[in-house]
Formats: sequence, structure tokens, C-alpha cells
Amino acid sequence: KKVEDARESTPARRRRERGRAMAFTYATYLQRVKQAFSRGDGAQVAALLDVTGCLVQANQPASKKKRGGGGLETKLEHVSDLAQNTTQQLESKANKALRSQCGDSAAEVAASCAVCARHLLAGDPVQAYDRLALSVQPFVDLFRTEEQTWVVPPLHAMADNVRLVACSADDAIRSRGGEPDRLENAGNHLMTFFSAANRPQGDPDKRLATLRVVNSLFRIYFALNTLRNCKYLVRVVDAKKFLSFESFACADRVTYKFFVGRLAVYEEDFECADSYLTYAFDRCLGGREHRKQRSMILKYLVPVKILTRNQLPSEALLRKYALDQRYAEVCGAVREGAVAQFERALAKNMELFVASGVFLLMERLRQAVYRRLLKKVKLIHQAMRPEKAVQVPLRLYAAALTWQGYECTLDEVECICANQIYRGHVKGYVSHKSGILVLSKKEPFPPMSFE
Repeated sequence: KKVEDARESTPARRRRERGRAMAFTYATYLQRVKQAFSRGDGAQVAALLDVTGCLVQANQPASKKKRGGGGLETKLEHVSDLAQNTTQQLESKANKALRSQCGDSAAEVAASCAVCARHLLAGDPVQAYDRLALSVQPFVDLFRTEEQTWVVPPLHAMADNVRLVACSADDAIRSRGGEPDRLENAGNHLMTFFSAANRPQGDPDKRLATLRVVNSLFRIYFALNTLRNCKYLVRVVDAKKFLSFESFACADRVTYKFFVGRLAVYEEDFECADSYLTYAFDRCLGGREHRKQRSMILKYLVPVKILTRNQLPSEALLRKYALDQRYAEVCGAVREGAVAQFERALAKNMELFVASGVFLLMERLRQAVYRRLLKKVKLIHQAMRPEKAVQVPLRLYAAALTWQGYECTLDEVECICANQIYRGHVKGYVSHKSGILVLSKKEPFPPMSFE
């Protein structure tokens, strides 16, 4: 045994010892729940109801984010005797400890979270979700009955519980060859949470719970590819009667703008996408612990900025957020007008772009590459025929495109030039009869930030 202890690394041993030190019984857990409810300590109640740590401990996909205020010593995964209690025993003990002082709803919610945690630690997320779903209506009743705002953090905890356990349950069902449906069901339960928070009884500031629930619903709808369901939520948040957007926590505001920015990308409203994603990036904290979040925003913001503002990111920015493999070649192609390089980059990263939902947006960047190549053709023509510098033969542009590996007819070249003019990338007009592109004498190519 001494040899085994010696072989065990110091950090591992410390984690094991800390886990033993934090362990407590179910009776102690219920006592802490009763005390937190009696004090109206929302952060502590949220930590006590949190079952996501059980997902992590059972090696299931889940968020490892730790909520403040409660501390690890209150987490359900540290209850030492959950497995030794049957479902009926967990319910009976919760009713006995909580019902008289905290009410029926609190007892039902605490018991359901405990039973859910027990199933999760036993490796059965489907049973865990089905039991957790039974706690939704009792918690909504509790939220509506309680007039103070301390119930806001517990509602956030319950929303996270429902969504993350549903994701884990669907993964388990999928692995067995079944048809996953728990995440869709979770969306219905979260809409119940949203309705309760949006029309609260008691303190109107209980509505501050809404935006976090909206963000959880966005995550579900994006995962299920049911984006049409997002529109109702956006209308509610944008309504004049809704709370001031700045009254919500910064993290919730950033997450909301990120999702509505993505939604605008899917709807090809790139101006709005630029506004929303820029808001999210500018307000997302710049520390190392938030680098992943900023990188997620940039996955969408980089191509949107190129398309709407003609702005290319620096190489240092792409490297900092590990996006160089995704976008460096594309940005280089846009900067140099290298059509062949752009097509190679698009083909190489097609799966990534499709999975991120930006492939059609990347397709639109082809116009920026065409513009840059056209400008190079114009400069070469100007050097050869300075007296006709603004009259660029379309055959020269067709030859340049062919040299880049894009075989096209003069009619296709006319279409490319007409698109450039329509999008404001080029000033001029196409003379079909003469087969030339007549450019404006004054600033025929509106300046781009990377030129």
C-alpha cells in the first residue's frame, strides 16, 4: 500500500483527500437545503439543487461551470449515501425534513434532484432526466409563490439541470440506436420556466431570470436545428415592455447577442449579425478563461466583418484564438485575389464551415476575391494602355480567372462584374456591345481596410 501511495501523484492524492473531506450524508444535505430556503439564500439553494456535477463525475458531457455562492461542499455529487437509499427513501426523507418548514414544492424539488443525481451517478441519464422532469411544475409553483428575487438563481440552476441532463439522456438513447427526444421535451419545460419568469408574481425584478432561460432555449433550438422557435423569444426580448437589456448580467447579454448574431447569419442579415456579434465580442471579458468564448464569437464575426465591412483580421488575432487553420488561407486569398487558393481553402474546411453554419457566408466572400483580382487586372491594363485605363476588356479578366483555374465565358465574366457593381465593390458599368468594363475615373474601387 505504501508503494501504491508513493506512485500516486500529489495532485491526484490531494483531489482524492479533498473529495473525502467534502463528502456528507443525505441527512446533512437536506438540513442545508432547509437552512438555505429559510434564509432565502438563492445562491446556496442553486448550488444545492445543481446536478450537473454528477454528469461530470459520471463521465457524461456537461458544463463544468461552477456557480458562485455555494461552493463545492454543497454539491449533490458529494452526498456519500445516495446509492444506499432507494428512490422511496430519498423522497420520504425529503418530505420529512422539508415539507413542514419549506413547503410541498421545495420537498418535491429537492427529492427529485437527489433521485436524479442518484441515477446519474449510477450511469442512467435517461431515468435521471425522466425523474428530473417531474420537478419542473413543483419548482414553477415555488417560483410563483415566492415573492422575493432570491428564487432567480435556483431557476437558472434548474434550467441548466433540465437542459444538460436531457443532452446526456439523448446521447445515451442514441448510443442504443433509439430515437432521442428528451432535449425536445426539455425545450417545452424551459418554456414553462420562461413563462413563469416573464409574468412573475411579487417582485417584478424576478423577470431578471428570463434572459438566462432564453439563452438555454437558444442552445436547445440550435442543437435541434429548430431555429424558427427562436423568433418568438427574440420578439419578447425586443419588446418595449420587456426589461431594459442593460439590466441583465453582462454574461447573459453577451450570450444572447452571440446567439441572435448567429441567427442573423442564418437569415443572411449580415448587417445585424455584425452589430450583434461585435457587441458580444467587445463585452466578452478578455482573460485567458474567456478565450474559448471569444474564439466562438470570432468564428462568425471574422467572415461577417470581411463581407460587411471589408475588414480582415490580423494574423496575430487568428493565432491567438486558434482560428488560423480555419481562416488564414481564406484571408490570404481575399487579400491577394487568389481565386484558386480561396477554392482550395473552402474545399479543405467545408465540413467545419457547414457544421458552424457559415458555409454560405464563406461562399459570399468569393465576391471579395473576384474584386481584388479585378483590381489587379485593371492595374496591369493601365500600365499597358494608360490612355484607356478605365476601359478594361472583359477578355483580360476572363484570362486572369482562367489562369487562377476558373474557366468561364465572357457572359459569366459579365455577371461577375455586374455583381461587383451591384454590391458596391466596383464603380462603373459593363458595356456588353464593346465587351469592356467601364470604370469610374474617381475611386473605381472603394477602399477596403486591408488594401
